[in-house]
Amino acid sequence: MKKQLIVLFTLVAVSVISFTSCEPFIENKITAINNADYNVTLNLRGKVYPIPAGESLILNDFKKGSFDYSTFYDVPDGLTPAAEGDVAGTFVLNAGTELLLVYTSITEVSSYTIYRALSSSDDVNRVDPFDDGETP
Repeated sequence: MKKQLIVLFTLVAVSVISFTSCEPFIENKITAINNADYNVTLNLRGKVYPIPAGESLILNDFKKGSFDYSTFYDVPDGLTPAAEGDVAGTFVLNAGTELLLVYTSITEVSSYTIYRALSSSDDVNRVDPFDDGETP
């Protein structure tokens, strides 16, 4: 009887640990804010996300990984387009990463310049506990 109780207790303990793990609740989130004068479109994971001027977009259904993105933006007729900051690249998301993507713009006499700024909640000095320092 004692042996059966120990086995039963062990199974219950393993089940509780498995089903109450916090990993499913750790989510990655990308917030894009369009403070530019005109519309911006974010192309990410094979989908396009329009972000009207003055609006924001929150995407929170990402798993850990790297995701290529590109940005398209409206330019008024007669103005020469220019961009500052990477309007295309790769987002790297670790467990619990939050990215903030902000678009702003300046309209001058003959040009329209869009600026993109990106910040991440990840610590850039974080040491990977699984990296042994050797290259494969």
